Parts: sequence; structure tokens; C-alpha cells
Amino acid sequence: MRIVQITVTADGRVEMSTYGFPGKSCVEATKFMKDLLGEETFIKMKPTAFVPYVEKQLMLTSRNG
Repeated sequence: MRIVQITVTADGRVEMSTYGFPGKSCVEATKFMKDLLGEETFIKMKPTAFVPYVEKQLMLTSRNG
């Protein structure tokens, strides 16, 4: 499951956390919010953002010929 969690702190800062996004696909998933809010002041990438994402393909073959 992919989740974008948005938190507005007491001092008005908006923090976004993402879960379940492979590689740096979280950047594209949160782009809409960044465009609405304006300039970023800080970004911290999780270690999973630096793991290359390889799309998995599954091929099924029939044993019946």
C-alpha cells in the first residue's frame, strides 16, 4: 500500500512522509503538494529512496501446450 502522510505542525510547517513507494517514485507522488505549497525548506530522503527500482515482470506459461 502506498501512503502519503501530510502533517501540519503547530507552527504552520507542513511535513510530508511517504510509505510504500519504490525508489524515488515518492518524489513524483508528492509533486502536486509541493507545487501547491511552494518552496521546500528541507528534504530528507529515506534509505529506500536510493535503492534502484526494477519493475518486476511475471510471465506465465501454460503446461498444456
